[in-house]
Amino acid sequence: MNCERVKEWLPHYIEGLLSPERELIIRLHIESCPGCVQSLEEAREMAEFWREMERNIDVQDVGHIPDLTAAVMAEIELIEAGRSKRVNESAPSRRRYTPRTSWVHYSLAASLTFLLFQFGVFEGLAYQISEINGQMSNSVNVWFGSQSTQLFNK
Repeated sequence: MNCERVKEWLPHYIEGLLSPERELIIRLHIESCPGCVQSLEEAREMAEFWREMERNIDVQDVGHIPDLTAAVMAEIELIEAGRSKRVNESAPSRRRYTPRTSWVHYSLAASLTFLLFQFGVFEGLAYQISEINGQMSNSVNVWFGSQSTQLFNK
């Protein structure tokens, strides 16, 4: 097993969510790799940090949270009224070009997206997302209990 694969499974290894076979493979690799020993220590510190954060979270009573809906909606209505007034006061020729302008924006966005794909900007995104997913699995296990544990032991 290579170091990158071991680092992906470290959060599950620390929490004891792996099958015995996989746990043995990872433990043997860690014992023979100084870089992975350091990664394991960092992962343990991070797991302890998450546990401490979860212990320190205060559950607030929903009754004490102010309802801001009416104030926000009133502000949105004021903004919308001002926008409508400006549109009605503007020259009629300006409205004629608004649909064309929106198509220009969509075309520009599509072209930029295409260029970003061509230059490989999104190339490593899937790996980064899967790495974050592995690091956050502890929270998922806490939230959903033994159902998530069964998935990792397969």
